[in-house]
Amino acid sequence: MTRVQHALKEGFERKHIVEAILNGSIIEEYPDEQRALVCGPTTLSEKVTVYLHFVCEYADAVYVEFVTAYIHDELQWESPPFRRHKQKRR
Repeated sequence: MTRVQHALKEGFERKHIVEAILNGSIIEEYPDEQRALVCGPTTLSEKVTVYLHFVCEYADAVYVEFVTAYIHDELQWESPPFRRHKQKRR
């Protein structure tokens, strides 16, 4: 199963991933792994828009590979989900 197929299994359609990519922005970079976390909005229905997070790998000079796509955990991310909640100091 490809990674895009996995995302589709999770309930996203290819059009949702494409829309999120075209309207998204990089929110975290992982240069050692040649990966980036991208967040972008997508419309699931006429009244429902959500932000998808997806990890892209850019090790290849020509192609970008999508590692995973998911809807963020609201407990870990601010709204809109471009930054993680700050950890409380203990």
